Amino acid sequence: MQVIPALDPSGRTDNLYLQFLQDLENQDFKGDLRQDYGTRLVTATDNSIYQVMPQAVVFPKDTEDLKLVLELSAEEQYQKISLTPRGGGTGTNGQSLSEGIIVDCSRHMNQILELNLDEAWVRIQPGVVLDQLNDYLKPHGVFFAPNVSPSSRATLGGMINTDACGKGSRVYGRTSNHILELNCVLSNGETLQSIPIKK
Repeated sequence: MQVIPALDPSGRTDNLYLQFLQDLENQDFKGDLRQDYGTRLVTATDNSIYQVMPQAVVFPKDTEDLKLVLELSAEEQYQKISLTPRGGGTGTNGQSLSEGIIVDCSRHMNQILELNLDEAWVRIQPGVVLDQLNDYLKPHGVFFAPNVSPSSRATLGGMINTDACGKGSRVYGRTSNHILELNCVLSNGETLQSIPIKK
């Protein structure tokens, strides 16, 4: 049996990151700011073989919190801060791991906002889990087709980020085949709405 080395619990958060978190708090960040060992350890692994200890984890409450994180990170004194989005941590390539700050939307931004059965679409937040969405849709006789094996943990934000696919994708397509519109927060804190271009 192969084992991985234990991560050092004495590792402290760097001063630059501590100042960044303090500035977020001072600017009325409404979500959670965590740098304790337990939270960092949980986000130091995903569904891959890798293990990377982050400096901190932020759990935005809403889009305004996300904008605040990204606007602040764009300021000159924080150019060395790295931010990495995390969904359910079900990726197999280490894409949600970082030595910087993990931005996790699954704690607070996990609501199903609107369902339009006539036009066959649903509006959700990025932290919605695939099984949560399909459990919600089932009584209406519809489902979100892309299926991944860790469907009880995979968030839609993470599935969009990795263009996830799995069993049934040859028939129904991958995640990108089912996205009608994205409302995104860019690295400078600006928002972008993307929709398909009419041909």
